[in-house]
Amino acid sequence: MAKTHKGRGQKREAGRNRASAERSRASSGTRPLREQLAAVPDPLALLEGLFTHSPVPYAVFTADGHCLLINPAYREMFGAEPPPEYDLFRDELLERLGFLPYFRRAFAGETVQTPVFWYDVRQLEHIQVKDANRIAISCSCFPLAPAGAEVGHIAIAYKDVTAELLAREAERVEREKLHQLFAQAPVAINVLRGEELRFEFANPLLQKLMGGRELLGRTLKEAIPDVSPELVSLHLGVLELGERAIANEFPLIIDYTGEGRVETKFWNFIYEPLRDERGRVDGLMTFAFEVTEQVLARQAVESQQKWLEAVLDLMPMPVVMVEPDTGAISFSNAAADRLHGGHIPKQESLLAYSERFHITDPAGRRLGADEMPAARAARGERLDGLEVVWHTDAGQHMVSVHSEALPAMHGHPSVVVMPFLDITRLKTVERHLQEAIRARDEFLSVASHELKTPLTSLGLRLHAFGRAIEANPESDVARRHGREVAAMRRQVTRLAELIDGLLDVSRISTGRLKIHREPVDLGALVQEMVARFIPEAERAGCVLEYQPPAASCVGSWDRLRMEQVVSNLLSNALKYGAEQPVHVHVEEEDGRARLWVRDEGIGIDPEAHARIFQKFERAVSERNYGGLGLGLYVVRTLVEAMGGTIRVESQPGEGATFIVELPLQASELEQPFTPHAAPAEGQAAS
Repeated sequence: MAKTHKGRGQKREAGRNRASAERSRASSGTRPLREQLAAVPDPLALLEGLFTHSPVPYAVFTADGHCLLINPAYREMFGAEPPPEYDLFRDELLERLGFLPYFRRAFAGETVQTPVFWYDVRQLEHIQVKDANRIAISCSCFPLAPAGAEVGHIAIAYKDVTAELLAREAERVEREKLHQLFAQAPVAINVLRGEELRFEFANPLLQKLMGGRELLGRTLKEAIPDVSPELVSLHLGVLELGERAIANEFPLIIDYTGEGRVETKFWNFIYEPLRDERGRVDGLMTFAFEVTEQVLARQAVESQQKWLEAVLDLMPMPVVMVEPDTGAISFSNAAADRLHGGHIPKQESLLAYSERFHITDPAGRRLGADEMPAARAARGERLDGLEVVWHTDAGQHMVSVHSEALPAMHGHPSVVVMPFLDITRLKTVERHLQEAIRARDEFLSVASHELKTPLTSLGLRLHAFGRAIEANPESDVARRHGREVAAMRRQVTRLAELIDGLLDVSRISTGRLKIHREPVDLGALVQEMVARFIPEAERAGCVLEYQPPAASCVGSWDRLRMEQVVSNLLSNALKYGAEQPVHVHVEEEDGRARLWVRDEGIGIDPEAHARIFQKFERAVSERNYGGLGLGLYVVRTLVEAMGGTIRVESQPGEGATFIVELPLQASELEQPFTPHAAPAEGQAAS
């Protein structure tokens, strides 16, 4: 309030109380305002109180545009009162907005209402105001003039609509964002109103998917006349129940392009009911996701799955599929079900499987849940011929289980494939074969011993006969039978060697091979054996070349077995390297002795390198080269029994080199010798 009014307000305070009673008795509704004010002892005080305490901001301007009066509500709304130099008709903001004519009309005697506008006093240039509020206002301007006089003042009532305008602006922004979101959404969206399901909104994607049909303002049946009754019922159900509804993989068969070409596409629909201000359902919003590609892909995968299962059912080999981690069986083919005696249950826990299936190891111990083949395969263990016994109602089956993990591919999840073989008959045959082999070995042992006795006697007699002939080479017996006796002696020696080989094989097979270690000078032993084989080398047309070690090579070996090793290797070299030199070499290096026996004969194919160290095996035809194919097998077994290794280096037509390596001393950890199979093809015997 202006300063000129403060003293007057204090003087009139007492008069207000006196006029109070008279005002309460006055009848204000039946007399003009002028007469009512005339009846009030101090009407100016009444108007001053009304002006001061009014919640509506007021300002009174003079005809020259300067502010005469403001009330406290004005100061609170604007944050400051107009300075004396403020001129309404020089207000740049009002001029820029084109609002000055409104105020001039008020001075012309017209009551004027302005539109809403933003106003900030700090933006004025003709005055300087630092502290003020930026507000959205609308102004009611009305003239002030005595009766019959010209308008000398105007009063302006201000309405602060800042909060309302900001709310409307925020609502507009949010509406635009929502509209933009719906317009750019990767899903088809529409809004339908009323029981007739009239399109109120359809985003561009829906318009595109519907072939550009006219949707807005039309009902669902008008816009899409070939829509199925089932889909219409879904919409009406949402209106009736007022609850969200979801339809997945719904087949919508319509003319999508509007060109008369009907197609089937699959959709996921989400229906959200819309309510009016009273909470009544008056429409619904639909979100539609086309899932045609996913559905067709899944159907293709399902078709492939059925085809694969049909193929697996035709296989004679039992096969099951196991889910990784859980170990649950997801598939079993017909062969597996037949072996089980019925359909194998699916999707059960490992504990349930361990209780349902009675599976033991070959020794008869029942396997726990974590030991089941499916559990081990599910943990990532690769099974390769795991042998277990499956006890079923139809009997016991020895099975060999394999597993292979397949990663997720082509729409299929990861899975563990477990084929298994019913080897019950094979095990029975294997047992019979082992019994037959034992019987054979026993027969060979007995036969060898039985042959050894008369052969020894025959050999002694031939030896005596030969010495008698050698003592008198000019006798008639020597001239007539000398060569025959020598040939018979060689054949008896050869037969004795074959029988000794059979005896060695029998001892090896039955585990009766014994190694008696003693200090042996390998260089001296080989030199002695080479000298012993010179006559045989001369008959074969070979030259035996021996290279002794630089120093004595003494190790802890079985002398007789070492002689047998060297003898077999020399015999082998003379047989297959006929008429070519045979080289023998002994050396010592890093605590190991090495024996080399090399011929320059027919050589050995690399594919046969491992096979020739097995029983009854040879690298060439037995028609061209005699023997039982036991020599190298016996050599390998004896060398391994003494902790050594043997290998061959050879190519066809380039001869063969057999290399024996032996430790000079027996290992402290050496175990009793147990015969085993020859190494796999391509590996050195060890």
